[in-house]
Amino acid sequence: MNHYRMEPLDVEGALHDRDAFTCGEETLDRYIKTLAAQDMRRGFAHVIVAVRPDTPAVLGYYTLSTASVDLTSLPEELRKKMPRYGQVPAVLLGRLAVDTSEQRRGLGTKLLANAVKRALRSELAWAMFLVRAKHEQAVNFYQRFGFIPSANDPLLLWLPRRLAESV
Repeated sequence: MNHYRMEPLDVEGALHDRDAFTCGEETLDRYIKTLAAQDMRRGFAHVIVAVRPDTPAVLGYYTLSTASVDLTSLPEELRKKMPRYGQVPAVLLGRLAVDTSEQRRGLGTKLLANAVKRALRSELAWAMFLVRAKHEQAVNFYQRFGFIPSANDPLLLWLPRRLAESV
């Protein structure tokens, strides 16, 4: 059984080895190696990494940040249940990636569940959990957990807070 620790990225670089990380998506590889620590220091994203207790190698990661959703992008049945503001607060899962050595072993699911739980534990108010999928395969992954594609942008998926509590 694979046991992982999910923890904030060490921005000083001493605790987490990111150099060997490769997930098959060059932009996601480059992000964790060169931009993630900078985004954390500047407050643009909170980066959580998955490591095993016995190694500093980053095996997966995700980013969380705040966002907002324009009410006009939501289906009418959901819009009726929202306050009449132009936008509602959201949490954005900006990136989620798993090293090729760990793919198809459940780490992506564990990362997603950890991200949602972290958002639910935060003191921030939010109504939607958002994700921008990179491709159709990622859309299918998120839909397994109840994420709904936006009518305006099929790669933008959202999950109402009440449904996020069951992920």
